[in-house]
Amino acid sequence: MKSIPVRRILTVALILAGLPFLLSSCTPGIPADEYYKLQADLDAANQEIDEITAELAQLEADRRELQDNYTSLYNDCQSSRDSYQKLLERLKQSELADISWPELKQFLEQDDTDSLTYVGGRFDCSGFAITLRDNAARCGIRCAYVEINFSVDSGHALNAFETTDMGLVYVDSTEADMIGYVKLNEPYGTISLAGVKPEFIACRGDPARFWGSLEYMTHSAPFSYSYYTDYRRRAEFRDASIEAYNEAVRMYNHGSEQWSYDQLTSWLDNINALNEDLGTHIPLDAGQVKNIELYWN
Repeated sequence: MKSIPVRRILTVALILAGLPFLLSSCTPGIPADEYYKLQADLDAANQEIDEITAELAQLEADRRELQDNYTSLYNDCQSSRDSYQKLLERLKQSELADISWPELKQFLEQDDTDSLTYVGGRFDCSGFAITLRDNAARCGIRCAYVEINFSVDSGHALNAFETTDMGLVYVDSTEADMIGYVKLNEPYGTISLAGVKPEFIACRGDPARFWGSLEYMTHSAPFSYSYYTDYRRRAEFRDASIEAYNEAVRMYNHGSEQWSYDQLTSWLDNINALNEDLGTHIPLDAGQVKNIELYWN
């Protein structure tokens, strides 16, 4: 931040205090050029005072912003400290235990397994699944190593947790923390932690007219395969809406009056909101799941 010398403020203040007196005491006998010089000095001093006032206001705004940032960082630090303390307490437990979904999500967000580097043949999906299982055990959390085989000649490794409130939850931390959706004779699916929620944008109606007020719906079992099926439908709706929006913008730019500017603006806002609502999906094109094996620690 820019500082204002105290001497500068005092000097300007003295000039302002003296100039009005000098000007008011001027008599017609004072030469015009001297009078105008005094008037110019007064105007310059007033201008400098205005600049100093503006600088002071900016400094105060900067101070408030720094205070807000400090408060936010302090609160984040306190929250992280509390979460770390809870994990330390779990380390002291002699037996592994099942935890709730909010606790599992917190553990996954703090665990760094997903940040490791995938190396084919050396540290692949199996390495990620073993690492996450072992990290969970160190925190007193019961976790399963899961192997799934596909209809084609391939397989995949991930993890599973039996949560106390939401039942069985599959987790795939290969390069990113994702919730896995596993069902025999169905494609394997994943959704990011941010995309798994009980309430979400409904995606009803025509994707080519996606500019109205957003509607929301709920799903009582966000870790069931039916949730993933509905997620794929919403993702397809999003893709179709983006394609239709791009075509509408192209036609609008060529003079079409089929859509108003407000409709296009609202449409884009809705697409962005849906993108955020869906989170990230990483498809694994490996065919249908033909076998599932869970090994609990």
